[in-house]
Amino acid sequence: MKRIIIWAFWLSVSMAAAAAPPQSRLVSMDGEGRLTYHPYTERGDVIPDFSHCGYRGGGVALPHVPAAVTLRPSGGDDHPAIQAEIDRLAAREPGPDGFRGAVQLESGVFNISQTLVIPADGIVLRGRGNDKENGTVLLATSPHQYNVIEIGIQGRPTKVGGTERPITDEYVPSGSRTVHIADAGRHFAPGDRVIVHRPSTYEWIQAIGMDSIPPRPLPGETSYDSFERLRREGENANTNGTVQWKPGTKDLLFERTVTAVDGDRLTLDIPIVNALQREYGGATVYKYEFPERISDCGVENLYGMVLYDETVTAENRYIGTHCVDEDHANNFVYCRSVENAWIRDVNVEHFDCCVWTEPSSKFITGQDLWATNPVSVITGGRRYSYSVWGQMCLFQRCYASHHRHQFVLGASVPGPNAFVDGYGDMMFASSEPHQRWAAGCLYDNIVIKGPDGSLLAVNRGWYGSGHGWSGAQIVFWNCTAPVIMPMQPPTAQNFAIGYNGKAYDLWEEKARTGTIRAINGVSRSNFVYEGVAAVGDGWIEHADTQVWPRSLYYQQLRDRLGEEAVRDVITRYQQHLVY
Repeated sequence: MKRIIIWAFWLSVSMAAAAAPPQSRLVSMDGEGRLTYHPYTERGDVIPDFSHCGYRGGGVALPHVPAAVTLRPSGGDDHPAIQAEIDRLAAREPGPDGFRGAVQLESGVFNISQTLVIPADGIVLRGRGNDKENGTVLLATSPHQYNVIEIGIQGRPTKVGGTERPITDEYVPSGSRTVHIADAGRHFAPGDRVIVHRPSTYEWIQAIGMDSIPPRPLPGETSYDSFERLRREGENANTNGTVQWKPGTKDLLFERTVTAVDGDRLTLDIPIVNALQREYGGATVYKYEFPERISDCGVENLYGMVLYDETVTAENRYIGTHCVDEDHANNFVYCRSVENAWIRDVNVEHFDCCVWTEPSSKFITGQDLWATNPVSVITGGRRYSYSVWGQMCLFQRCYASHHRHQFVLGASVPGPNAFVDGYGDMMFASSEPHQRWAAGCLYDNIVIKGPDGSLLAVNRGWYGSGHGWSGAQIVFWNCTAPVIMPMQPPTAQNFAIGYNGKAYDLWEEKARTGTIRAINGVSRSNFVYEGVAAVGDGWIEHADTQVWPRSLYYQQLRDRLGEEAVRDVITRYQQHLVY
């Protein structure tokens, strides 16, 4: 019922905006109903095409894989039986469609004492429904932190020796799919899987100020005091745990496929979502191998819960007494070395994280997910409901409640990635690129509510151990939140385009203590939060109304693949909003 309410909310917003909504100066509709992109810099940078995010590159309906085996709850520890059937499927040869089959779990409660691992292509773990009362419940029973389900094993791509070539362009704008390499035809061919490696050089780190991150405040200091202390004392300042960025530690590795070679020009399947600048080290391209990575796996129609100690409690000024026991499973689905996978129709409660995608994952779809009532301390490192460290990941129609960073990117994430039609209730922190230059993410029609709910793409300064500039080419499109704050990093840009609802002055206390002032001081911005809808020195348009198209992701998908591709990935509720 709550999902219907959410989509009904969006329907009412869409109807209210039906009378000739405005369009962005950067992405507008032409006379044939297709998008036209306008550069936001003189060097040709444009908002990228995010429609490649998701299973098999977006616009592909998730498959239904026939059951190969059916299991019922045993009343004891069900992990051995489920894992044995997964392993039996893994030993089979996949069928012509690439699938080995599904492990079908009947209704009831399955006790899971340790991690279930899907180690091979074409395996699906499926329940009878995501209803706690009548569906299939996976109950994590062990009193320690672990992942309930892992897809894939640990791994990383390996460079093919002798294939690395420098990109010769002086400047490759963000949003571009073409680069130039001397005598490209001798080294690359259509179909090659390549990595575009953008290095994090000392020159670039210095240019964006991440060699001079203000130190964590000492006792009695405000954040702004620490910023001023660094300016006075320089290298002799007490950093109090803040670590300056080091060359080579914030590289971006964009996985792409070559689609065409013409002379020195190499065309890639998916745009690069960060400018490549020779003055800051340029970039290289090389072929890679990744035999450990699996494909075409799914987790679906399940309800996840944990056993926890209800006597371990704490107080919170917003929600009162709440359980903070942390000796239990903390992640439900963890994607390791996997591509073209999905998690759908899954509800969880008690977990810090519903789905986590590692850097070695790509083309992951999480859809129609529900994460509520996490059991943990409300502090750093907890309550990341949908956490993306991979690339070309899509999370659509996902809900979270009582988390901190609900729609969040990790460190140095090479996009594109997309969160679409998400809804967050009672949030204790921001949805954001969380740290250290994640590049190219679309927040499309994301609604955030809560005491500290916000959408940020900012310089986080000393937070963590020196998160600094958290992201670049982050696009907030038709989003709603108490605070939406895009700030412009040197060499890049962040965007807030279209806005629904009103802002609430929930950061008044933080502004008084210096947090907002310090963030703006570090970022060289002249803006200070005043309770307005969107603040910062990023690109801000139509901060008080919705723009057209209502969804950038679905319109980009329609332009690239046609109407049928959009219909393959939306629900009947969304049809009222997309068409």
